[in-house]
Formats: sequence, C-alpha cells, structure tokens
Amino acid sequence: MKASEAKRDLEVRAAAALKAVLAEVSTIKVREIRHQSPQNGHDRGLTAYVDVVGRHHTLACGVPCDGQPGHVRSALEELRHGAARLPGDATPVIIAPYLSPEAQALCKESKAGFLDLEGNARLALGEVFIVKRTLPSHSPHRATAPWPARGPLAEKFPEAPSSRRTAARRAEV
Repeated sequence: MKASEAKRDLEVRAAAALKAVLAEVSTIKVREIRHQSPQNGHDRGLTAYVDVVGRHHTLACGVPCDGQPGHVRSALEELRHGAARLPGDATPVIIAPYLSPEAQALCKESKAGFLDLEGNARLALGEVFIVKRTLPSHSPHRATAPWPARGPLAEKFPEAPSSRRTAARRAEV
C-alpha cells in the first residue's frame, strides 16, 4: 500500500471514529464531515460540521500518521493555521491511531480535543464535554503472555480455545 493510500485509509477510519464518538451523544447531530485536500505542503485533514443543542460547531481535525508527541505537536501547529481559515471559531481536534498520555497532555495544554482509534477521546463542544478512556489493547505483557497455566481460567480452559479447536479438527481427520 502506498503512503498516500495509507494516509487516505487512516483519514477514512478517523472520520468514522469521530462520527461514532459524536453519535453516542443524543444532543449532537453531525451535519457533514469533509476530507480536506492538501494545501501548501500541509497534510490533509477533516472538517466536521455539527450541531450541539441547536448551535453550530466546526471541528478542524488533524490526522497525524501516529500519535507520537512530536507529530502531535506539528499537527497542532498546522491546525492553528488551518482553523484560522475556517469561518467562526473552529475547535481543533487531533485524531490518531493511538495517543500516548504525553500526546493527550499536549492536546489538553493546547485546548484541542482528541480521539484515537483505540477508543480514547476528549472533546469539548459548547455545553457538551465528552471523555472516554480505554485500556491499551496491545500491552506488551498481554501480547506475549501464554495462555494462563494457573488461575480460574486455567481450570475452565486447560488449553487455549484455539488449541482445542485445532486438536478437534486433527482428531476428525
């Protein structure tokens, strides 16, 4: 996959994640989410137009390729310049695959909203404030830990369910 295709895919997923987070609040109505084209060497992004309790809000969304603090800092700077070109007061929002606690703190300090594809979000839209926190899904311990050999799960499932299915398939042959 080319870099431009990967970036476009990330933006599509970012738009879907933003729409999903906003849809969880009944007083927020998404009017439109637009994909912006690159301008003057700046990355593309998203602009979302929403109504919150009948009031119009514009979200200027930056979509960095990752949530590393350096990339987030650059995206926030681009958003400041881009938001100035939008009518009214635009709320800057960073959307990334994952935002570390340090990157989230940068967004808070810059008074920018954020959300990541892991399910974390913090958005302030007038009278509505959205905060979501999830546990990291790819912790190194969980990714490398073998199926529990001890504890309550080991008693119910002496081997991983996938191992039992494989063993059952082998027995059928």
